[in-house]
Amino acid sequence: MPTDTHASSSLDALFSPRAVAVVGASQREDSIGLRVIRNLRRFGYTGPIYPVHPTNEEVAGLRCYSSLSAIAQPVDAVFIGLPAAQGPAVLEEAGQLGIRAACINASGFADADAAGVQLQTGLREIAARHGIALCGPNNLGAINVHGKVALWTPRYASELVPGSVAVISQSGTMALMLCQDERRVGLAYVITCGNEAVLGAAHYLDHVVRDENVRTVLLFLETIREPALFEAAAREAARRGTRIVALKSGASEAGRALVAAHTGSLAGEDRLYSAFLSDCGVVRVHNPDELIEAALLFNARPRAAAGRSFVAVTLSGGEAALIADNAPALGLALPPLAAATRAALMPAFPPFARPSNPLDAWGLGFSAERFRIVLDALLADETIGAIALSIVASTEGGPDGVYGLEMARACAAVAGSHDKALVFINATAGAGPNREVKKVLDAAGIAYLSGMRTALSVIAQWLRPAAPARPPVDAARALEWHARLRAGRGDVDAFALLRDAGVPMAQAQAVASAQQAGEVAAAFGYPVVMKGCAPALPHKSELGLVEVGLPDALAVTRAHAALVERLDAALPACAPRELIVQQMADQGIELMLAVRNDPQLGSFVLAGPGGTLVELIGSTSVRRGPVELATAHAMLDETAAGRLLAGVRGRGPFDREAAAQAIVALSQLGALLHGVAATVEINPLIVGRRGALGVDLLIEPHPDAPAPAPQSSSGERA
Repeated sequence: MPTDTHASSSLDALFSPRAVAVVGASQREDSIGLRVIRNLRRFGYTGPIYPVHPTNEEVAGLRCYSSLSAIAQPVDAVFIGLPAAQGPAVLEEAGQLGIRAACINASGFADADAAGVQLQTGLREIAARHGIALCGPNNLGAINVHGKVALWTPRYASELVPGSVAVISQSGTMALMLCQDERRVGLAYVITCGNEAVLGAAHYLDHVVRDENVRTVLLFLETIREPALFEAAAREAARRGTRIVALKSGASEAGRALVAAHTGSLAGEDRLYSAFLSDCGVVRVHNPDELIEAALLFNARPRAAAGRSFVAVTLSGGEAALIADNAPALGLALPPLAAATRAALMPAFPPFARPSNPLDAWGLGFSAERFRIVLDALLADETIGAIALSIVASTEGGPDGVYGLEMARACAAVAGSHDKALVFINATAGAGPNREVKKVLDAAGIAYLSGMRTALSVIAQWLRPAAPARPPVDAARALEWHARLRAGRGDVDAFALLRDAGVPMAQAQAVASAQQAGEVAAAFGYPVVMKGCAPALPHKSELGLVEVGLPDALAVTRAHAALVERLDAALPACAPRELIVQQMADQGIELMLAVRNDPQLGSFVLAGPGGTLVELIGSTSVRRGPVELATAHAMLDETAAGRLLAGVRGRGPFDREAAAQAIVALSQLGALLHGVAATVEINPLIVGRRGALGVDLLIEPHPDAPAPAPQSSSGERA
């Protein structure tokens, strides 16, 4: 999709048109055009509506025009409700008349066959030539609730309560589900993207976050076609305090797996999207229920107090236990209560009680007075930032209905007198939250979520701190590193490249003879590693091309002869190859560090257990790079790497700081090499008690970059 700004600049004509033409309007009840006219009226559109049909004189009580050109008055937006084949011609006519926005809902374009792809290409060219903001094709249209504009095709359009949530969906069905608004979040926009011939999710996001009516944006995404615009829109949303929540489908590699490196399988496209969204400040959820509950929570309170703890309160010991069981797996910490807080709680509990987090607040039995003791004690604790109150209260009542109502009234009474973020949870989704409780909480601006695990998952995302700002990438310096990577020839240059970038890599030198191999080995210090290398052989160990732990000159001489013989057997006579002597690493923990450079989403860094553990564990942490030291440490803690470095079964601890510094340096180099290197993988990086050393390196060029064949080395420690 084109990246020019004409589409974004004319979205006002799409969402706030002063006059609308509907092409393809007819008197048939199943006419798409008739549906759009009825929906415009249903949503209260007050501007002129001009039906267009070649033979009808009137549609829905409105004068009908034979063509767009027959309309004597100015038109801002046109809805084209015709079969796909007729769409380009009408769009061309609209462009010639100066109409700045259009919506085409028909299928049969790029969603169909080669002829459909050609039709859609024609739409894009027409829209670009005339500066038309084109919504669709193959979609349901769009609604601006506050503006009372509904270029919307569904026969049965729900009545929408104007609110502050914008919905942007690449799925029509998901949009229909969300626009039912059964939880009454209050909607500002409902936008379906369709094939995104011109306008895509990023354009719509850029538009809605600038609308003062919008506080929360819900996205259903299958892909992001313009990541740069999407990121800019997300940054603008963060600047305005608007939260974005995304549900993304399609966890596939989409043909971009890198077969030689482990990096492709460990950082699949979906994991890159997760890291990209997190870096943009977008909350990612995993099912429609979480999407809706997140809207309720973020709308009521966009962010909780940063850097402070979370406490869950229930009226049941069993319920508290379930929260304690579920919270850790969702990344939701439940720190113990402070001693002073426990003491303040005791008047509401029997002497033998030990108040904890989660807190079963039943204590001596429920009463409004005792609940106020609990609430006041928690509100007085400055270390607590957020409090969730979980109840079992069905739509009409439920076992906690009366108690929940008292709790809601108590929380509402102190709203505005403290800085705590309060949220209620209905422990079961059932038929929905208790109406009376919800009425009290809505008036106080306190979110009331439905379903324990769904609510806890959303709260975990709500409490998660924003991703730290990434260091900038020096474009001039990047060009220097691009040139150096292209100029490199072989493994020795590749190792030197990383060392010069601050990544700790073993010393390595190519040798032309057994005598030179002995001299280099003596200079490095025994024991050493010897390898037979060739661009055509990225993995050496399987071919016996790695000799490790060579203790002396005689062993080096024998290894040299053996490796020459094996290379001759594995390669044609004219194929390039080299023999390398490499420094041995000390005993330590093996990590895998890597960079994955995606052409669209940017540069990403990976870290996790390495060596043979890559296949056994397959666990890595992924961040958009480059990263700072604090983020590198967080990455280590997200996998078993952090525990391994701390020491296990009498081994360790190992140099965690050196490992983190290596992640930082590699992430910086990876970002500099974006566009020329697809993958840079170190496996393993051996982290000792002091220092770290990379002994195995694979660099894969970007497919479109003019670079030499993949450079690789496969070294192992004895």
